[in-house]
Amino acid sequence: MIVNLNRPFPVVLAGLILIVGFVGGSDVVRAQSSSAVARSIMKYFGKEGAEEATEYLARQGGRELAERVGAAALREGGEGAAEHVSKLAAKYGPEALSALDNAPQLAPVLAALQELPEAQVKMALARLSAGSAGRELAETIGRVGTSALRSELKHPGVGGILARVLGDDGAELATKLSTDQAIAVARHADDLAALPSGPREGVMMLLRNDAQRMVGFMGRFAADNPGKTLFTAATTTIILAESERILGGDEIVFDADGNPIVVSKAGIAGRTMKAGGEALGHVSSNYIQPLFLTAIAFVATFATLFMLLKLWHAHQREKLATALMMEQGETVEGAVVKKE
Repeated sequence: MIVNLNRPFPVVLAGLILIVGFVGGSDVVRAQSSSAVARSIMKYFGKEGAEEATEYLARQGGRELAERVGAAALREGGEGAAEHVSKLAAKYGPEALSALDNAPQLAPVLAALQELPEAQVKMALARLSAGSAGRELAETIGRVGTSALRSELKHPGVGGILARVLGDDGAELATKLSTDQAIAVARHADDLAALPSGPREGVMMLLRNDAQRMVGFMGRFAADNPGKTLFTAATTTIILAESERILGGDEIVFDADGNPIVVSKAGIAGRTMKAGGEALGHVSSNYIQPLFLTAIAFVATFATLFMLLKLWHAHQREKLATALMMEQGETVEGAVVKKE
């Protein structure tokens, strides 16, 4: 704007004021936004905590933090975003400012927080304010969206990893897994992410459709093959081709050349029989063995009685035979005497 100095002074003054307003207007708005955030912090502490609020703003860098977050909100999302920051600061205090200041991009994080149920916002701010891990989570939210934050809230320390490494698929999967299952999958997340899209999608489908058996297989493989990578191109091909056998209990082992093959090992039935055998052995040691010894004693006693009875019968038969022979002898002798 060009000011004509030949014009009357009031006109020149008005022009200068207009120029100053045009140049400094944005600074005024930013200052107003920062002031609103600072007032929100005062509101959070309340009348009883006025001294504490003043100390936070003056001595702990709170005012600079409020100015920085307020300016970022205004820059990225306008007055609506700045107002949202003020509301968060008024309700959750310094932790809200720390969480928002930790985000490389403020707009996606504010949008994600707005979509959460109110009961989860405080926990979300705590996760986002957690140093480098919080910053990494905020970056993931910028790429993946609110689902990344939801998965991290469901499985703290793990859900965000699945979303960061596996993107939308990882965030979606995390919502369907238990925490133990999510931890098991997270151990293989980098290997899954390195697979070509087709095989990776095949494995993700197995995890979505039958997470319990698939995670169980992954755990058995890790226990039986320490140091081996499960999701290589070769093993993934076998997993997808023989998924029914593998989910049914068969295992992947490596032949002499290091090639993965599927072998039939104790699946569910086998493990059940083994467990039953172990249980039976335990029962035997406590109950069956004494019963077995009792049975042996009974059989021995019965056998002894049987032999004694048999010997008695034999003795009786011998005694009877002797008596008959004696009787026959006396008869013959009598007949001879009579004849003479």
